[in-house]
Amino acid sequence: MKVIVDGLAIEYRDEGNGPVVLMLHGWKDTLHTFDPLVPALAENHRVIRVDLPGFGGSEMPKDAWGVPEYAAFVAAFMRKANVSAHAVIGHSFGGRLTLWGIGQGVFAAQKIVLIASAGVAERKTVKNASLRALAKVAKIAALPLPKRMRDQLRQRLYAGIKSDYAQTGRLRETFVKTIALDLSAEAAKIEIPTLLIWGSADPQTPLSEGVRLSKLIKGSTFSLIEAAGHFVHREHPDKVAASIAAFI
Repeated sequence: MKVIVDGLAIEYRDEGNGPVVLMLHGWKDTLHTFDPLVPALAENHRVIRVDLPGFGGSEMPKDAWGVPEYAAFVAAFMRKANVSAHAVIGHSFGGRLTLWGIGQGVFAAQKIVLIASAGVAERKTVKNASLRALAKVAKIAALPLPKRMRDQLRQRLYAGIKSDYAQTGRLRETFVKTIALDLSAEAAKIEIPTLLIWGSADPQTPLSEGVRLSKLIKGSTFSLIEAAGHFVHREHPDKVAASIAAFI
C-alpha cells in the first residue's frame, strides 16, 4: 500500500483490527523485518508497519535527515493515517526514533516496545570515536586526488572499522547525524510503560546498552532472550511475539 506523506511516497502495511500498534524497523531494513510477528499481534490489534523514507519501497528524503526529522515523519504518518498509537514498537534505528519521538513529545503512545534499540551507546568507545572521525573523512572528497584514489581510500578506512557508513550510499550524511546523537536524556523522560527486548549475544547493540537503557527508563520491563543476536525478533519470533502480546 502507498500513501503520500509530506510529499514523499511511502510504503506501508495495515492489518488486523483493534488498538493500533505501529512498528518501526531498523537501519537498512524494511517493514518486512516484522513479518514473523504480525500473525500473532494482528489477532487482537491493528498492526501498521511502514517503510521509513529512504528504505524499502518508500521514497528517499530530498535532504539528509537526522533522528528529529524521522521522528517528525512518524508523527506526520500517524496524522495522515488518522490513527493514535496504543503501542509503538521500534527495532534498532526504529528504537532511536521511538526514544526521541516519545521523549521529546513529537508523537504519543500508551506503551512502547524497544527491540535491541540503538541510541544510548557509550560515546567514548573506540568504535564511536572512529565513526565520528569518519564523518571528517568525508572531506577526502575535496583532496586533489583522482576520484578513483579518493574512493579507494575511503573504502579502506570504512572497512577498517567494519562500518555501515560505507554501505549507506545516499544516506551517508543521515547515518552520520544518527550515530552522533545520544538519546539518554530522552530515555530518562519516558514515563509510559516500556518493554525492552534484547538478545544476549547482540553484537550491534550489546546487552550492556540494553541494561543502561532499562535503568534510564523508570519502571521499564526487560526481556532477555539467551543466545539471540541483533535481529532477535526474527531469530525467536514466537518468544518475542508472546512477550509483546502479553505486554500490550
